[in-house]
Amino acid sequence: MATSKSKSNSLVSHETQKRLQRIAVYLTALLISVFTIIPVYIMVVIAIQSPASTFAGGRVNLLPTQPSLRNFVVLLGTTDTVRYFVNSLIVTLGSTILSTSIAVAAGYGLTRFDFTGKSIAARAVLFSYMFSPIVLAIPLYVVFSTLGLLNSHFALTLALTAISAPFCIWLMWQYFQTVPIALEESAWVRGASRWRTVKDVVLPVARPGYISAAIFAFAVAWNDFTMARVVMSRDEMYTITVGASLFLDRVSIGWGETMAVSLLIALPPFLIALFLQRYLLQGFSVGGLE
Repeated sequence: MATSKSKSNSLVSHETQKRLQRIAVYLTALLISVFTIIPVYIMVVIAIQSPASTFAGGRVNLLPTQPSLRNFVVLLGTTDTVRYFVNSLIVTLGSTILSTSIAVAAGYGLTRFDFTGKSIAARAVLFSYMFSPIVLAIPLYVVFSTLGLLNSHFALTLALTAISAPFCIWLMWQYFQTVPIALEESAWVRGASRWRTVKDVVLPVARPGYISAAIFAFAVAWNDFTMARVVMSRDEMYTITVGASLFLDRVSIGWGETMAVSLLIALPPFLIALFLQRYLLQGFSVGGLE
């Protein structure tokens, strides 16, 4: 009887502990969600209201009653936001394509070809990602200045690729290790070349990996401020992050327009993560980042 009661008490204690742990996880998630959602909510509310509605009654109105696109109209009509946005798209897409291509080629090579120091080289690539972009900014500025590439989309694309490529290479190296070599051997037996095997067999299987790498490269390039500020010195070549920072010094641009451009900056990464989150989770989990 004593043993049975002891086991019963132990089970009750175990269930209570699991319940408390679950409650703690839910409370932590709720707290993090609140701190994450509130700034985004404030940004959206101020962006979709006119200044008169936002600051009616001498206080900030966080419950919009009269939504308006006035801030976006003023922003697009009186600033170079469209040009900044296009510049960001050009360098971000260029850097994403270049980083992903390099990552796929290097990751496949590190996985399928044996050479001395392969493991050291792979870890050295990841170690190089740990350096802050500001450490690379001055050397790259000197190089681009010497080559006459300053104030060009090409130079900024190369600079952003230098930041994101190391991690993308490491991610693809990890992912290609999960692709069975037997799939390639089966294609080779049927007479396929290595290039066709990679294109028709390996890449379809590794789709979550290189999509995750592309999303990461996109996020790095789109949110970059340091490299764009160092490489570009002409106003018409600025990206949206640098251009938006200039609005704070303009008397004609208020908080409504500032929140509107912030919303425009946040939308592309949000939409990409929203629609490609399945690939993102698969790529990062298989890549050892779960």
